[in-house]
Amino acid sequence: MTMLIGIDVGNTNMTGALASDDGKRIATLRRKSDRAGGAKAGVKLIAEIIAALQKRASAKGGSVRRIGVGFGGPVDFERGVALLSHQNPGWENTPLRDQLQKRFGISVTLDNDANAGTLGEWRFGAGRGVSDLLYVNIGTGIGGGVIANGALVRGAQNLAGEIGHIIVRRDGPVCTCGKHGCLEGCASGSAIGRRGSEALGRKVNGKEVFALAAKGNATARRVLDAVIEDLAHGLGVGIGLLNPALIIIGGGLSEAPEKLFLKPLRRAVPRYCLAEAAPHLRIEPAQLRYDAGVMGAVALAM
Repeated sequence: MTMLIGIDVGNTNMTGALASDDGKRIATLRRKSDRAGGAKAGVKLIAEIIAALQKRASAKGGSVRRIGVGFGGPVDFERGVALLSHQNPGWENTPLRDQLQKRFGISVTLDNDANAGTLGEWRFGAGRGVSDLLYVNIGTGIGGGVIANGALVRGAQNLAGEIGHIIVRRDGPVCTCGKHGCLEGCASGSAIGRRGSEALGRKVNGKEVFALAAKGNATARRVLDAVIEDLAHGLGVGIGLLNPALIIIGGGLSEAPEKLFLKPLRRAVPRYCLAEAAPHLRIEPAQLRYDAGVMGAVALAM
């Protein structure tokens, strides 16, 4: 019996899943990332997770035939190279695919974590059966991925779906990419915390802004209204380009109270897209939540 392994190389955690050939999860392992150790420590930890999952497969009378890896940063898909990690230094131009293939003698597919999350929700989560969708992962930053005509869209440099770097306010804050007014800098979880802190005059994070808004704090509600307007603007650009049937909201904001986030977002989006597109569009939370990446890595191995 052959099996698959998926690895989600996150900024905080690394997660591995052992799955059957048709993607049914058998076992999961999660370990803390060594954020200061760079590629050397990271590859060592990935290898330890793979080896442990191989033992699980052997104990069940199986063997691993393919490995998929979703990496938390841009990758060169064709060469299997992790180009860099924006959050964890020391990963620049790491030939991760070849290193793992050499170590384990198993075929490896490497992609970025946003594409992996997109595949995970499409194959196993909220996007099952949908041929055209946009996946938007909103956490510390904003990433995304595109399924069009039943296939993942990667683009010329594997940068398709980078909706977090659509500029929604030219006079907006400086983004991690160096530009002003990117969606990520205006509507991510960290942006909500920053905007909330500025408006309230004290340090708060995104969760605290939602908690205050839920209690009726008018300032916190105004912050969320402004964030949702910026997010709707960015999604409207994506809708105009892609005409998706479904937008899946993943990451930490997928767990925000619906009445404070998804419901007002659904009301706001039609103001930023063609009237003909809005009635046929669904905006839904991710079903796999934090497992979208690792299950997408399994999908990469299928």
